[in-house]
Amino acid sequence: MMRKFLCFLSVALLIGELLATCRVVAQDTISQAAVQEVLLERRLARLYKRMDSKDTVRLSEINSQPFISVLEYVKGQASGLYIQEKSGEPGAVKQVVFRGLGSPVFSQKDAIHVQPTVYVNGIPIARENNFTYGMQQYDFNRLGPATDNFAGIDLSTIESIEVVKDPLKLALLGPLAANGAIWIRTKPGKGGRREISFSAYTGVATAPSVTPVNAQYENLFRRQFYNRYATPADELSYPTYLNDSTNVNYYGPSNWNQLYYQNQPSYNANLGIRGGSDRANFSFYGGYTNNGAAADDTRFRRYHALFNVNMAPYKWLNMGTVINASRNTRDRNRSLRDRFAEVAYTPNLSVPMSPNRDVYQGYLENYNTVIDDNIVNAGQVLLTLDLYLSKKLMYNTSLSIDYSEGYRNTFFPQPLMEENNFISNYFGFNQRYLYSNKLFWEHEASPDVQLNFAAGSIYQEDLYRYNYARAYDGPNDFVRVNIFNDGNVFTNQWSNREDFRMHSVYFSAAMRYRDLLDVKTLLRYDGASTVQPDNRWLFTPSFAATYHLINGSGRSSQLFDQLDLGLSWARIGKPNFNSRYAIGPNYVSDLAWGSEAGLLSYNGFAVVSRPYSEGWVGYNMDWAYTDHAALDLDANLLHSRMNIRMSAYLKKDQNQVIPVPIPAEYGYSSRLLNGMSVQNRGLDMTVTGQLLQPSAAGLHWTSSVNLNWNRNKLTSLPNGLQELTVGQRKLEVGEAIDRFWLFQNQGIYTNIAEIPVLNGEPMTFDGIPFQPGDPVWVDRNNDFVIDQHDRVLQGNAMPKVVGAFQNNFSYRNFDLSLQFYFALGHQLLNQRAANKYDFINNEGANTLDGIREIFHWQQDIDILKYPIYNPWSAVVPYRVNQDLFLEDASFVKLRAASLAYDFAKRPAFQNRFKTMRKAIVYVSGNNLLTWTKFSGADPELTDFNGYYSGYGLPLAPIYTLGLKLEL
Repeated sequence: MMRKFLCFLSVALLIGELLATCRVVAQDTISQAAVQEVLLERRLARLYKRMDSKDTVRLSEINSQPFISVLEYVKGQASGLYIQEKSGEPGAVKQVVFRGLGSPVFSQKDAIHVQPTVYVNGIPIARENNFTYGMQQYDFNRLGPATDNFAGIDLSTIESIEVVKDPLKLALLGPLAANGAIWIRTKPGKGGRREISFSAYTGVATAPSVTPVNAQYENLFRRQFYNRYATPADELSYPTYLNDSTNVNYYGPSNWNQLYYQNQPSYNANLGIRGGSDRANFSFYGGYTNNGAAADDTRFRRYHALFNVNMAPYKWLNMGTVINASRNTRDRNRSLRDRFAEVAYTPNLSVPMSPNRDVYQGYLENYNTVIDDNIVNAGQVLLTLDLYLSKKLMYNTSLSIDYSEGYRNTFFPQPLMEENNFISNYFGFNQRYLYSNKLFWEHEASPDVQLNFAAGSIYQEDLYRYNYARAYDGPNDFVRVNIFNDGNVFTNQWSNREDFRMHSVYFSAAMRYRDLLDVKTLLRYDGASTVQPDNRWLFTPSFAATYHLINGSGRSSQLFDQLDLGLSWARIGKPNFNSRYAIGPNYVSDLAWGSEAGLLSYNGFAVVSRPYSEGWVGYNMDWAYTDHAALDLDANLLHSRMNIRMSAYLKKDQNQVIPVPIPAEYGYSSRLLNGMSVQNRGLDMTVTGQLLQPSAAGLHWTSSVNLNWNRNKLTSLPNGLQELTVGQRKLEVGEAIDRFWLFQNQGIYTNIAEIPVLNGEPMTFDGIPFQPGDPVWVDRNNDFVIDQHDRVLQGNAMPKVVGAFQNNFSYRNFDLSLQFYFALGHQLLNQRAANKYDFINNEGANTLDGIREIFHWQQDIDILKYPIYNPWSAVVPYRVNQDLFLEDASFVKLRAASLAYDFAKRPAFQNRFKTMRKAIVYVSGNNLLTWTKFSGADPELTDFNGYYSGYGLPLAPIYTLGLKLEL
């Protein structure tokens, strides 16, 4: 990569020298007026251009909030995006979906395939590759630091954020934008008088109010089952910690919450300066953020720096450089589940952690010896040059680099691991660079017709790699260095890499007829290394047209000031970042132990085999692609006091790969085939209005609402299949892909007379006769057997309507902002409740589902909601895949509020500090109120698949006091 970088610089310098020697000729072809146009102050904006999207985030509404991730910045700010924070842990990964799910999400590793791409100054940020899941026994978190990729971009460095939804603009960005794009432009250099900015805040994350319980509560809860259904043998196995009411560790004070939930400080400081002349300018920003959460002593820290320099050494040459760098560290949660999943080891779970504060304090003291370092270093570099070859002809070349590396070093001592310590080291990196060239020509065909043409190419190369090692049972807790195979400690080691290369060429044309009509078209070819050679290249056309019905110049209306109607369609290839698909049938290290995918051996011998558990990759694997169409309306009304934007869209993600079952004698779990198609149709709408215009009293009120209505539907499966079962999910053509596959619960069999009987035999569940105390499940096919054929598709994990309601009030020097965020029409499965009621099976199997975390000692479940079934029954009455645990997940939140006062607007202040442009003091709060019907804590704290596990840390209210100065 360094050789290619040096080659790029050499070519760029050579071009500069050649043009410098020909500068007289070049200048002779440009008029004096054109010479003035090519000055830096006129054309510098082309170096870091916007996408000119209508959906632009209003930074003034969020810059007083202690947000740390790009996804937090855009949440509720633009229609069409659904952003889900499944945990209040700062720096944790978040889920985002653009205009509906384009493919099913069966597991955590599938979630990355439906998320939009974030661009920073045109650089697409690489997401973590999901190949580590192949050696993980559990997928609660990705191996490594598991930090949000977009938490390295500080809000203070951002000039603008756009949500790109226009199909043709997405097609111009290429396959990386097939799932949508978020376009960020950082603050560039600025000519003229220098500008200095300083901002800082301090705040506190407040501890939530909970109702802690002790063993007495748990004993009363379980006794209702034992008194009704337990046998003498069951009574003998009653948990010992519940049997002894004199045990003060469990029956004494339950005050663990005083240590687990605590008010935690947050603070931030940023300093920036920019300035220069009309030929050279610069900007520099740097800062530090330290945000804590109110639960489990979790914390996120970030150092960031941004440097930008722009120059016009010649009148026909502009060049610029942007360097953005950050270092993130975070203190992760201390849950038992995440730790045991990391070590792939399940200890004896029969005795849970005590709810007593003093006992919990002892545990925390042992935990203080733990090493759990999570570090992410990230940076983006952009080098770009604009060459103005003539008045209407411009050539751009640029090199974009995105790099991020993650470290995780862990050590768990013997007291926390049943006298068996554990150590692991992880290092992984994502490396991406793009080299692009573009030739742009403007032509005036006539006074009424303006033409623009562009042709270009983009070469992209990605490298994803990780190294991981872990070891158990070290000699003591003082040796915390992983000594590889020293004879006393055996170390398991893994390493993997993925390469992705893509080359794209394109041609675009645009025509503007007067101020009445805009027509654009795009043709492009994309070739990717992860597609098989006979299908490697994909041709995708796109077009768009906008008719300006009313624009204030000759065509006017008493009601409308401006009215545009647009129609666009684009086909965009969907990239695949798994090289397995390109090489056809292949071999992997797949003969592993059934319960531990990471132990790659068979009877102690290292072996390779066909990827039986991953699926059979055959030939004729082709590109997947998305067809995206939109009909747009944009109107200004009532002397521009109101703006209405509506977009009706149809998005079809087609020819996607999915595992299809094959006969067992082949040995493979499935065959991977193209042919799955998913359709999303919906409506984006944004309405903004000035309800009160500025008056003599100075009162101004602006209100806006944005919402997205979306429906998804599976339209086809490979080989003409009409339905397909993958794990606990079922896909049916014509149905939504996010539906739950559930048994229908209609009560309880209280006595044997209520159990249906046919020919003297009772109804069965997979051959097991029903007994009193079992649930009543609907026999849909009337075959007198309850089995998988009786499960039905119910509910939706994705909301039908998502949006926000924003209000901004200004009175003299005061500004008040309120944002309400809502998601409506979706459901969740309350797995937390199912696990609590299914205690017999979970604790008897000694699985991670049977873990009693410290935060489980609280009243977070409505125990009056569920029937009292026989938990020892072989039909597993409290299985989660039934509509007994299906709940409404709709919610409305007062997500953010802020009040600011600008002292710089006061005449006395201006007279004393003449260079002060802004001097704002503000207070803010976020996550303030939630309205929901959900019986648990917060329906937003739901996993990617719609299951509520109760493991998400609360989105607790955060209050801040801040200062913003601009000189």
